Amino acid sequence: MDELLLGPIVGGLKPDRAFFWGRASGPGVLYAWLGSKPDMSDAWLAGKSLPLTAENGYAGVAPVNELSPNTRYRYALSLSDQPPRPEQAPFPRFTTFPLDRQSTSFTFAFGSCFRPENEQGGRIFDAIDRLRQEQDVRFILLIGDQIYADAYDKNGIGKIACSLQEYRDVYSYTWSRPPFRKLLMNLPAFMTLDDHEVDDDWRWQDKDRQWAHIPWWDKVQRWFQRRPPQERNIPLKRVQDALQAYWEHQGMHAPHLELPPAVNIAGQYALAKGDPGSLAYNFSFGSAAFFVLDTRTMRVCKGRERSMLSEGQWRVLEDWLLRVKDAYPVKFIVTSCALLFRMWLDVPRDRWSGFPEERDRLLRFLAENGIGNVYLLAGDLHSAHAVCAYLNGPGGRKIPLWEFCSTPFEQQPNTLSSRTYWPLRGGPVHSQRLEFSAAKHNFGLVRVSYDDMGSPSVLFEVRGAQGELLGKAGE
Repeated sequence: MDELLLGPIVGGLKPDRAFFWGRASGPGVLYAWLGSKPDMSDAWLAGKSLPLTAENGYAGVAPVNELSPNTRYRYALSLSDQPPRPEQAPFPRFTTFPLDRQSTSFTFAFGSCFRPENEQGGRIFDAIDRLRQEQDVRFILLIGDQIYADAYDKNGIGKIACSLQEYRDVYSYTWSRPPFRKLLMNLPAFMTLDDHEVDDDWRWQDKDRQWAHIPWWDKVQRWFQRRPPQERNIPLKRVQDALQAYWEHQGMHAPHLELPPAVNIAGQYALAKGDPGSLAYNFSFGSAAFFVLDTRTMRVCKGRERSMLSEGQWRVLEDWLLRVKDAYPVKFIVTSCALLFRMWLDVPRDRWSGFPEERDRLLRFLAENGIGNVYLLAGDLHSAHAVCAYLNGPGGRKIPLWEFCSTPFEQQPNTLSSRTYWPLRGGPVHSQRLEFSAAKHNFGLVRVSYDDMGSPSVLFEVRGAQGELLGKAGE
């Protein structure tokens, strides 16, 4: 009998809507049941998915609408059209978001880079789960490297993933770690990709996205390790397979995409030429607005031609910033890689420092339009930090801009990052300071609160593998 291999995950959450994601072992339909009682004796069928097919790896989403804002629900996601039985308790739960632009204080978690060391990996998610229950953490942002498809000795398949089934198998191994799966049953998640969902530091060599590339040092290392030829190259088909697996596991339960990429009639991710769209999206929690960037699928590096976001994504990002400038007192831009944290020893040039024109474009846009209360949420670096910069705004106004970074969940920490930190100077940046850096396994907590006048306060905490406080900053 078919069963859920992965999930359930609650995604796409809004005041009145939720997406329930799961991946099954075979064909079927996902049924989403909601209730208010702990034993789900009052369960009702709230939504169901389209038929699960082999084309999408038997993964799907059951959308549920007409929910009440800021309300806690119990739920079950099953392959059966029969309601869940009370003896199956305890059932997971979630809480819908408050009404849009309502000044509601909240806490959320974020981080990146999960590569379990062994079958017992993922213990840091137990610490997040404890804080979720103790401090009412409302959701988590997983902002890149949710799998390491290229880590052949850690990814559960013993080789670098090169086919669609192999990418799916890496997700199966990584996401089936009990602490990870348990946390995401009870904590709504928003996700985006970084490089290791495809391969280390991969990028396009042409704007038509027909020729991909990995760094020469990866090729040389794999040659010395006697890895087979298909693991030393990254043809178009491998990229498409990786992004299809990303779509099946992370993309399909995201909120409405800003400029959706091409998806064929079977619901599969298609690599269309040119600038067909991206995986970027936005959502809001009360008076806080979030824009989740896609920093990978449109990245082009060939000689002097270096671009990260594509003009299509720039257009929707800038439109969003102007739209939320005065409407939302807090704005978060989620980026898989650090923007303000520049390092003088950054050989790969894989972060925003490798794309200085686009980095400065964003900083100038914020400064020239006087857009304040913006917070960057970053990952990838394998160490955590808080950086505060001041931008030269209209009329000589100094606009603060914060970057909070949390990473890695479970990976080798980067002990050199703080020693090679190099602040930005000139242009729109008036001054910049590093508040702290922490090179341990960690996750981030962000606390947003409002005073009686509706003015926001945003505080960032970095927590270690046991939930201990490693550093804090904010205003």
